[in-house]
Amino acid sequence: MVSIVDFDRFLMGYTLGAHILIVTLSISLAVLISTAEFLGIRRKDRYYEAIARRFSKALVVFFAVGTASGTVLAVELFTLWPSFMVLIGKVDILPFYYEVFAFFLEAIALVLYVYYWEYFKNRYHHWLLSLLVAIGTVMSAVFITLINAFMNTPSGFNIPEYLKTGNITGVNPIAAFMSPSGFVEVAHVTTATFAAGAFLFLAYLAYSYLKNHDSQARILYSKAMKITIVSGFIGLALAGISGDSAARTLISLQPLKYAAIELNLHPAVNAAERLGGIIVNGVPAYYISIPRLQSFLAFLSFNSKQAVPGLSQFPKADWPPLFIHLTFDTMVGGGSLVGLFGLYLLYRMIIKKNYLNWLSLYGMIVAGVLIEVVYDSGWVTDEVGRQPWIIYNVMSVASAANTSPSVIPLGIGIIIFYLIVVPFTFYFAHRLLQHSSIGEELSAGVKKEDVSPS
Repeated sequence: MVSIVDFDRFLMGYTLGAHILIVTLSISLAVLISTAEFLGIRRKDRYYEAIARRFSKALVVFFAVGTASGTVLAVELFTLWPSFMVLIGKVDILPFYYEVFAFFLEAIALVLYVYYWEYFKNRYHHWLLSLLVAIGTVMSAVFITLINAFMNTPSGFNIPEYLKTGNITGVNPIAAFMSPSGFVEVAHVTTATFAAGAFLFLAYLAYSYLKNHDSQARILYSKAMKITIVSGFIGLALAGISGDSAARTLISLQPLKYAAIELNLHPAVNAAERLGGIIVNGVPAYYISIPRLQSFLAFLSFNSKQAVPGLSQFPKADWPPLFIHLTFDTMVGGGSLVGLFGLYLLYRMIIKKNYLNWLSLYGMIVAGVLIEVVYDSGWVTDEVGRQPWIIYNVMSVASAANTSPSVIPLGIGIIIFYLIVVPFTFYFAHRLLQHSSIGEELSAGVKKEDVSPS
């Protein structure tokens, strides 16, 4: 029988999964729109400014729904995890405060950017608004990620005293804000989120290009694809580099999570890397083994005398579900495939001067779907890998949860809300763009006489 704590877990994961779809597009669109307008001004290319005009309308939709979704998440945090929020409120509330200011920056700049386009005689002044939108959007993600970093590596208060007495003492909000895993998490989450949104947007551009045979529309979509391919690949490459660093820090900061991710039953020197596999009768099975590779990736040496962590070092009651080994492999393997496809697109674009062949276009659609699987697999690995803790080695999920049956009707309502809102958001944004006239957007684009010196 499913407990209320399990229901709380499911509801939070379901809500985050739905919210993430909107957030990834909001972040990527904000950056891509700013890039497109800058190129339009610098090159006096009306197609690039038309790209910014066109997709800023979709950004408004995703921003509005994302705001509503974020409000639902805030209600869930207080309703489902009251004990957790008490501790956060006393120790690590700063990221939430800063996120509000980032949200205000994004909201104000977005309104001015979209509705006062023709007010600015100097086009660079208008472009600066898009830059503020992008900064506000990205910084919101940064501050929320810092909360997650605190959950993974808590700091900023007297943890031994709290574990002993339940009293929160020795609070240092700056130390909590700058938790040990904060930098690597922020670096990985922001780049991975942007890459996921960029490749999802690229899938939409490829679909639109295939469905639309108007010459002006195809030029606009092809130029938008150029920006998205380059920036998306850069984001994915940075996500891979930062992800490698983040995985390595787990050895010292969250060794149990590391052992579960690698499916290590025992500590080992010169450990092999396991691809795939599950535990059968207490031992790993059905995997491909690459000798010494795990230790090399962990310590950057084939001759390291250090041992990688093993599950046997920890009480079995504290082990997270071991399927996170497979979600981690999905993240790494799928991300590598998308990265290789990104390299192929760059090759076609830069060397062959033709990236609009059928393989590239249909591949973009597949990559857009795959990158979301990759991204969600990463979040599952991180969050489930911390189980049974909501705050690592400090507060368990069970002790933080609201176990009142009253949360069930609320949860059912939220589930229905997202089942309706998320598909409608994508449908409405698509219909809004389909009803927009590319010809009108081009006629309102960059003209040589409108561009003032920077």
